[in-house]
Amino acid sequence: MSAKNNVIDLSIVIPAYSEEKRIGSTLEAVADYLTKDNTLNKLAIEIIVVSADSEDKTKDVVLSKKHLFEHFIFVAPGPKVGKGRDVKEGMLAASGKAIMFMDADRATPLRHINEFYSLFLQGKEIIIGTRKLVSHHPNIFRRFVSVMGNLLFRIVVGIWVTDSQCGFKLFSNRASQLCFGNLSIMGWGFDMEILSIAHANKIPITAVPLNDWHDVPGGTFEIKLLRNIISSLSDLWRIFVNRLFNNYKLKE
Repeated sequence: MSAKNNVIDLSIVIPAYSEEKRIGSTLEAVADYLTKDNTLNKLAIEIIVVSADSEDKTKDVVLSKKHLFEHFIFVAPGPKVGKGRDVKEGMLAASGKAIMFMDADRATPLRHINEFYSLFLQGKEIIIGTRKLVSHHPNIFRRFVSVMGNLLFRIVVGIWVTDSQCGFKLFSNRASQLCFGNLSIMGWGFDMEILSIAHANKIPITAVPLNDWHDVPGGTFEIKLLRNIISSLSDLWRIFVNRLFNNYKLKE
């Protein structure tokens, strides 16, 4: 059911490309958590799953679980382009006062949904999860890549957050429309551009340490690690050029 004509407190966007094996259990876990949480079960919450065309049965699995939610939207953006495009489609389809996205692998425990929403109620417009990259990634190469990538991001963008890439972020509706409405990077580097747009427009970013985040085998970044590294470096250069020419300063 579309929630566009309802007053929605919180929208949760889940990108799910080729996630046949785990999206079902993720949606079940989300439904169970939202029902049992004494704060969230009083809210109007919509779930938005975005799934680009794939050869598996992700779409069928997702639609088989929509009955678990009062407000549910399935977004099929077409052929695969990148995670950034899928998250953008979901965030712009959302109507919540607060809009968050999370990865389908549930690397971040669901209890943080309440924590992030509580910070939103305190007036925070953008809340991002940050991981202890040195200790969380067991693979030394992956750990090095994550740490160096975030260091480059801090230098290029000027935002001193320890982790820009965690797939668990919440935005006010205003911040979401401004940032995702002007997102141009459709691949893995979209997180960096979103935070760059926010920074350029003086929207404060609140970082929340996720000490219980856990690395998931076959997770959202590691499958094509080298390709993703090259893509992210290219995206970082693009962000640098856009910042150089003040292209991220926008009029609402």
